[in-house]
Amino acid sequence: MADNYATLKDTIIPAVFANYVSNLSTKTNRLINSGILTPDPSLGSQLMAPGDFITLPFVNDIADADDAQSWADTQDIEVEGLTTGSQRAFKFRQAKSFGYTDISQLVSGAPLREMIANRFGAYWNFQDQKLLIDILAGVFSNTDIHTAKAFDDTATFGPKGFLAAIGRLGDLQDQTFNKIMVNSATYSEMKSQQMIDTIQPSEAVKPFGTYNGMEIVVDDDLPIDDNGVATSYIFGNGSVGYSTATPSNAVEIERLPRKNGGQTAVINRRIVTTHVLGTSVAKSFTPAGQTVTPQELATGSTWESIVDPRNIKIVQYNAKLDKEFIPEKVKKSNTSGTNAPASTATSSTTQGK
Repeated sequence: MADNYATLKDTIIPAVFANYVSNLSTKTNRLINSGILTPDPSLGSQLMAPGDFITLPFVNDIADADDAQSWADTQDIEVEGLTTGSQRAFKFRQAKSFGYTDISQLVSGAPLREMIANRFGAYWNFQDQKLLIDILAGVFSNTDIHTAKAFDDTATFGPKGFLAAIGRLGDLQDQTFNKIMVNSATYSEMKSQQMIDTIQPSEAVKPFGTYNGMEIVVDDDLPIDDNGVATSYIFGNGSVGYSTATPSNAVEIERLPRKNGGQTAVINRRIVTTHVLGTSVAKSFTPAGQTVTPQELATGSTWESIVDPRNIKIVQYNAKLDKEFIPEKVKKSNTSGTNAPASTATSSTTQGK
């Protein structure tokens, strides 16, 4: 088996492997490629700094200031000051290890080493998707944000409801949104209602087409509850900031020659942030453990709105699908808290403008 150990070390050199996984994750991450997750240097520059949070200061726009005063030589021109605020984003410290025994490698003949080497990037991509959906569930469970930026359709899913959801952005609706994220069952319903725009032959590489000029991204991690109500999200570019960092000990290989007849594990660590811009981790929030859990992320009290909600460039659309389009295996999942109902939304105080 000595040759196998040498091959492993040649296949997974920690420093090289860390860069490889990081590059592969960015290259193949469809949330990044679609423009939903936007790499943000201001977030990335703080990932390796001490602490559990990233602070993003901002200056409120003067466009919303008080009306101009009359210009006269009988009074001074009043000076209005500028106001500021800050957003807090989570730093997620994550680790994952995959391993195998010498016997499993020898007897099965399966390419276990190669699977670990080639698919770690895909694993982190899947984690990015779950992280984003948990965060969105929590943000839209906040009463202030849900009231301003969610549309709960009392009728069945359809184009009218989608347009009503987009209308939550008021006079900015046609300048902001360009991505729709839906469950595959929702996508099937859209096709049945002929909501999918015709794709020109030159654009045939786009897998899911467009709706009203907005690119469709399909992800089955989006929830459908027991009543057949599906949650969809409509995004604008730059709505979700994202960054990753690899610490100095990002990758290690653990070799235990006596354990279980000999076993090997590849350990990968990273620090990542995903943040809905315009929101903040609530000042009152303290994680129950050392770091925030998926259940806490998906809770409305974890978040607060700190700007005019119109500046949050995401809208949630909840509507019931026809039962024919809901796979039997798709049921409401409470294990990760990704389907928090609007009735549990938690209020927060809106700060700034």
